[in-house]
Amino acid sequence: MNILLTNDDGYDSYGIKIIKPILEKYGKVVVAAPLGHMSAKSVSITIDRAIRVIKTEDDVFAIDGTPADCVSFALTALDTKFDLVISGCNNGFNIGYDTIYSGTVGAALQALVRRRPAIAISCDFNFDLVEEHLDEVLDYIFKNNLLSTEYLLNVNFPKGEVVKGIKLAPLYYCEHGDIYLKEGDNEYRAHRHFQEDFDDEPDSDCYLVNHGYVSITPLSKTNFHKSVLEEIKNK
Repeated sequence: MNILLTNDDGYDSYGIKIIKPILEKYGKVVVAAPLGHMSAKSVSITIDRAIRVIKTEDDVFAIDGTPADCVSFALTALDTKFDLVISGCNNGFNIGYDTIYSGTVGAALQALVRRRPAIAISCDFNFDLVEEHLDEVLDYIFKNNLLSTEYLLNVNFPKGEVVKGIKLAPLYYCEHGDIYLKEGDNEYRAHRHFQEDFDDEPDSDCYLVNHGYVSITPLSKTNFHKSVLEEIKNK
């Protein structure tokens, strides 16, 4: 395969470096990732200026833009037909509501816009688990024909030191609370509170990653819900 590897932590981040050699077992890997840190950029794109592209080495491009910019550039400007786009590995979970804000997930969404199957990969700051089990996760995805251009696969490695297994999971919109505290004149900083108890949703992505399982959640490329449209038409 021709694999495009991107992320939102930067082209030289540890997460992208550890999975590149693993992906090279499956084919040619080209890196096109942000020049600097671009977390929480979702699927935003740059429209108000030119984007600077620096080729740092063979098949590695550092791009002064968002994660979505990186994917669009690589799929349209590079002379390679990519079979798969992988975004990650992100340093920190992308579960629940975080998938809305995530630049890691945003890059994968942009791949779907360009009709390429995509996988977003995240972990709980433990890259050792990713190194040990990414092959297993990819084999699970390939053997079960899970790749699609209609949805992306959002993969999260669990907390702790052990992977008990791999499970498909629904997205659980856990409760977050942002509190803005004043730090100085005209300055406030957001402090986030995360829900920690997910026992009421034992099959969800949030529950699984907190209980030793790799979660794989399909995420749609659109916010449109046909069933809801039909429902409100009949009101």
